[in-house]
Amino acid sequence: MPLRPKLVILKLLATSLVVTPWMVGCGLTHPGKKLMQVAGHPPVLVLQGNVASNANTNSPIPFDVVILRDKDLLKEISKMDAVAWFGAKGRCNYRGGPKAKVQFHSWEFVPGQTFRVDVLIPVDAKAVLGFADYTTSGDHRVSLATSGSHSLEMSEDGVHLLKNVTVTNPALPLAPEKLKVCPDD
Repeated sequence: MPLRPKLVILKLLATSLVVTPWMVGCGLTHPGKKLMQVAGHPPVLVLQGNVASNANTNSPIPFDVVILRDKDLLKEISKMDAVAWFGAKGRCNYRGGPKAKVQFHSWEFVPGQTFRVDVLIPVDAKAVLGFADYTTSGDHRVSLATSGSHSLEMSEDGVHLLKNVTVTNPALPLAPEKLKVCPDD
């Protein structure tokens, strides 16, 4: 005897009510990266920042978010300062495709600018660093989380991660990513 359409719909609804809580329950037992991996979506890192009007001697500030998927490269790159990262033996020598052990995303900010960037972070990321290319000496490097949000301040003397301050304006438009940063792009 064939099933009537109303009966089929009721059976589907009953099944989804049983399956959905089970799926949510599974997700709750796998916090953080595992939850993102189970859900099939990579984590997102949201950065919001302000650039002081006198930052970098009133010059644009190149800024890179560097995603590291290898512990040895993490040790190597986390010792670099911004001059080394943005130099001839830096970022362009580490880049690769989506399966690369180092990925980076680039922006350029100007004094007085407020910005927001969203970066998809692979679930197997070991660390995320930010480098700001200032004309003054210093590391100009910050350690970032692999998901969540951070507020940054680009002051006269360098980039600073603001502790315990989350993104305050999620409606702020995304800053355009710089796509051609290496000589062979």
